[in-house]
Amino acid sequence: MMSTTSQDIEFAPTSVMDRAGKVFFHGNRVYRAILSREDAEIYRDLLRREWINEVFSQGLVRTWVSDDMLLPGSFLTLEHEHIPFETHPAENTSYMHWLSAKTLVRVCLALSEKGFLLKDAHPWNVMFKMGSPVIIDFGSIVKSGRVSQGWLDEFRRYFAAPVWLAHTRWHRYAAEYRRQHGAGFAINAFESRLPARTIFRGLNLLSRYLDAPTEFFSRLDCWLDKHKPVTVGKEVWADYQQSGASSDHLAPDSPKQLFVLDILKGERPLKVLDFAANKGYYSVLAARLGASVVACDYEPYCVDYCLSLAQEQKLPITPALLDFSRPTPCYGIGLYGRNSYQRFRSDVVLALGLVHHVCLRQRIPVEVFCDICLEYADKGVILEYVDAADKHVASWNVPIPADYSIEGLTKFFSRKFPVLVMSQPITTDGLNRVMMYFGTRKEYDLSA
Repeated sequence: MMSTTSQDIEFAPTSVMDRAGKVFFHGNRVYRAILSREDAEIYRDLLRREWINEVFSQGLVRTWVSDDMLLPGSFLTLEHEHIPFETHPAENTSYMHWLSAKTLVRVCLALSEKGFLLKDAHPWNVMFKMGSPVIIDFGSIVKSGRVSQGWLDEFRRYFAAPVWLAHTRWHRYAAEYRRQHGAGFAINAFESRLPARTIFRGLNLLSRYLDAPTEFFSRLDCWLDKHKPVTVGKEVWADYQQSGASSDHLAPDSPKQLFVLDILKGERPLKVLDFAANKGYYSVLAARLGASVVACDYEPYCVDYCLSLAQEQKLPITPALLDFSRPTPCYGIGLYGRNSYQRFRSDVVLALGLVHHVCLRQRIPVEVFCDICLEYADKGVILEYVDAADKHVASWNVPIPADYSIEGLTKFFSRKFPVLVMSQPITTDGLNRVMMYFGTRKEYDLSA
């Protein structure tokens, strides 16, 4: 067994409040050092039980006792399955948030049948892997035959309120609610006496079952079924055509798709960030080449569509509701929760069909657009440059900044990525576009 020191590992900053243990990373693996002898005995016994596999199947992070890692001062080291991208509730759609709540309750129900519970009920312990929610807080498991009133209050505050808003078609308010971490106007408003007595009357009645956890969680699961979010309708970009005539992502037929495929085949990135992912064509392409992908879009319909792709095709795609120009900030106690720049950092960033909307429609400076991309990218950025002469841009009748050009983009991106690969201009049917890749490798064989 390998013994390591704190200098060799990276601790998860958000586990600072966990008294039972500390989550840490070594290479691409995730561990939890258990610092209490009593907890170590409980977890070791728990993981020997056959029924724990049923809890894993309901959504608890898959965990095992590490046989090759020991942190000095700990009584036990656990290893967890790796989740490629950490997300925040602000980056969930209403449906994803409801699905997270369902998973939390189902895990608690399975645990309660064996005399255990999760002591926490907040949503930042839920991540997504291949389109399915995963409860990552294994250290929250406690042996107990009673649900605390605090657990119900926490669930109502962070899950039930935005779920109720989405169920009543107030998706925008639900989204604003999910952005608040710990406190805020919406959270305080729903904590007032009137909503507590009216909106959540049925939920509050569950307090009579706190001493019967299995019954409590069964009824809470039914409450969620009755408050499933109303489906979000199609928005502006829902019908945008990303794919060509070919249905095979690895055998595309358009110059744009071929360029992206060739660059990704050359780089073989482990992680890809797909901005303005729409319905996920390029996310699927990257995933089928072996990358873990975070598919970001600001339209909930598109994000939910990417979620369904990940679920149905078992692809390593993490959907995220995120506006390109407004990254999620740090959050929580001491702002230890990492921002989206840190959590979504990837080898390659895809910024396709985006630059003209950001720099011309939203009037965000070209340099700022480039800086945002660079903050996320380790190896390179694949960009679709849309010229001012393109038929769509020309119809907008908007001023064109002096640095909105291939030369301007090259100037800003070359600060980090000095090598530029460009396609031939795409000028069919009134289009005027060039595919660009800013990276560090000096040689590419785009015919491979």
